[in-house]
Amino acid sequence: MKKLFLFALIIFCCGKISAQQYEDYGFQPDLTVKVKDSLLNYLSDPWGGGLNSCQFSEIDLNLDGIMDLVVFDQSGSKIIPFINNGTANTVDYTYAPQYRDRFPAMHDWMEFVDYNCDGKNDIFTSSNGGITVYKNISDLANGLRFQLVTNNIMAMQDTQDIPIYVSTVNYPAIADIDNDGDLDILNDFILGTYVYYYKNQSMELYGNCDSLNFVLTDHCWGKFAISSSNNQITLNTTCLWKADDNYEAGNIPVPKDIEHIGSTLMAADMNGDGLKDLLAGDVSYPGLIKLTNGGTLTDALMISQDTMFPSNSLRVSLFSFPAPFMLDVNNDGVKDLIVSPFDGNQTISENLKSCWYYKNDGTTTSPVFNYQYDNFLQKDMIETGSGAYPVLADFNGDGLPDLFIGNFGVHDSSYYSGGFLYSTFKSRIALYKNIGTATNPEFQFVTNDFANVGYRKLNGIIPTFGDIDGDSAQEMIIGKSDGTLDLYENTSSAGQPMNMVLAQTNYQSINVGKFAAPQLVDLDGDSLLDLVIGERNGNLNYYRNTGTKTNPIFTPVTDTLGWVDVIKHQTSNYGYSVPCFFKDSTNHFRLFLGSESGNIYYYKNIDGNINGHFTLQDSMFLNIYEGSRTGIAIGNLNGDNYPDMIMGNYSGGVSYYKGVTPPPLGIYEYSHTEMINPEVFPNPANDMLYIKLSDKIPAENMCLKVYNMMGQLIPCNINLSKEKISIDVSSLNEGLYFFCLSGKDGKAGKGITGTGKFIVLHYN
Repeated sequence: MKKLFLFALIIFCCGKISAQQYEDYGFQPDLTVKVKDSLLNYLSDPWGGGLNSCQFSEIDLNLDGIMDLVVFDQSGSKIIPFINNGTANTVDYTYAPQYRDRFPAMHDWMEFVDYNCDGKNDIFTSSNGGITVYKNISDLANGLRFQLVTNNIMAMQDTQDIPIYVSTVNYPAIADIDNDGDLDILNDFILGTYVYYYKNQSMELYGNCDSLNFVLTDHCWGKFAISSSNNQITLNTTCLWKADDNYEAGNIPVPKDIEHIGSTLMAADMNGDGLKDLLAGDVSYPGLIKLTNGGTLTDALMISQDTMFPSNSLRVSLFSFPAPFMLDVNNDGVKDLIVSPFDGNQTISENLKSCWYYKNDGTTTSPVFNYQYDNFLQKDMIETGSGAYPVLADFNGDGLPDLFIGNFGVHDSSYYSGGFLYSTFKSRIALYKNIGTATNPEFQFVTNDFANVGYRKLNGIIPTFGDIDGDSAQEMIIGKSDGTLDLYENTSSAGQPMNMVLAQTNYQSINVGKFAAPQLVDLDGDSLLDLVIGERNGNLNYYRNTGTKTNPIFTPVTDTLGWVDVIKHQTSNYGYSVPCFFKDSTNHFRLFLGSESGNIYYYKNIDGNINGHFTLQDSMFLNIYEGSRTGIAIGNLNGDNYPDMIMGNYSGGVSYYKGVTPPPLGIYEYSHTEMINPEVFPNPANDMLYIKLSDKIPAENMCLKVYNMMGQLIPCNINLSKEKISIDVSSLNEGLYFFCLSGKDGKAGKGITGTGKFIVLHYN
């Protein structure tokens, strides 16, 4: 029976290919569509997707010998790669999303540092309270790729080998603290106040730096303490514990006044004396504190602090919880400073100008940081703060779809009350006018506060447009975070630029609960625009227009339209559904639904089925991911046969996807395919699996998906090169797997497909 099941699964996989079944739509990123800013200059990376609370690391993405940049945004745990074009004394980065899938999944934090001294930065990242390490095993033959080294770095603490604990509100300093050639770790004590020093024994034990063998050697590195109630630091403190004490083992009592938890740490020599000084950020506070080390390599002692850092320039004042990162931003050979919030709570932190750039006018070991601007990389993108909900509508009556973007809000101010930090946000609607043609779109910034919505200090604004009063001019309805709607009347005549005036708040007393996401659409085909409204709970509310073309009356029908549900229960209790109904080439409705998880939910079987269940085609449509809390706009922007898509996310930016030939179901790309028989080795595989194609077929042109025995798609770290495909299987469970691949022979111009199977067996 088991063999029969496996055989059927293989036939199923092959059958999908040979039968040439295709997705209904195909999309691929398009970075060529131009966008002008308010000064009519072209943005260099308009479709970069926005930035909020970011961490910055250097790595060579394209293996050209120049350190590129990878940004990790806590909004949606999103990787944003940039190629450094290497222009001397110039900040010159280009958004490069094609490298995003080369990285393993990460969350909370990441640091790229070279732990094994091979000249390639490796990955240190969170493992739900520990530290996971991936080794950089990139080479010219295989391109950028990583191999799991450990899910948890261990450290000898007293007599026990215990995982190094790093909470979600800590950013550790990973650096060679004692200058012996291997990487050490500084991190907060589990309950805050003191910094633990984990010394790497690699050089002492093995005479090289390529091991991760740690011992807790100091419970109070630097002899300082952070206040239990604020960010004040006391120098020359007396350590409560000896080096061989072990809190985790229960050997010592925990002082009652240790309460302050959460810090960001960066260790670097900042005065040229060979000792590691420290930059520290603190939860809920806007500044960085520089601590100067006046001790020795084996016994650190912080002797002074700069609470106005950098005191020679504009001090860091960035709500909330700033984290510092040193890297060579402008290609002058000297490491500069970038500061961004580490706070994952996007209802607290600065979000529009949240990446501060300080140029280093000194040296790497004796830096002089001078403030340059507060929107590093953000100034090159469409950036709306927190949340971006795109809508396409004709603003000026020229027949071209223009781009409106609602948002959750822009950080307005922060204040303390009862010892806690609170922030206020103002939601706005940005407008980018389409100044291109019907076949070549181009956008130009008009305003970041369309209809002066911002002065009302609302949150969670999502607009929709439609002629609901029969005057041939479109009105605007906005949804708000409190679940209600407002109506804006267009006082301009048809064909003229919109002039929206607030006409009614709490429109028709509609309230769907929290975070109303409306769309005006004639869902029942009676020529009257109805209202479909998404909400925080992940469902859709349907209000049928029972009025007339000049007097709409929206009557509630159901709050379970189509029985859709976009809550991903593994990660969130909410869905934040944002509907985008559109019609296909056969005039049938389709639905793309944005969600809290960031996945696109795709539904069919809508026409004539308002009271029934819509058919869920895919809950991760084409595996497109641009961050959490997505909003989607669909329209034909370039005049071809395929709809195009603009996708917003909670980092406050948008991404442009042009419509392309739909890919085969379950795999990607191209029709008129030829079957091939790929070579798979080693099989069974322990950590890495390789798939080799014909010498005439570049593997880099292929796309591959892996399935388990139940036919479920399995996420894998897949790397493509000209010669072969490599798959990191080190984290997969032992067992039998199947793969389906597709691509295109660049020379012959025809599609290629292939299937195979392999076994994972962890034999060491």
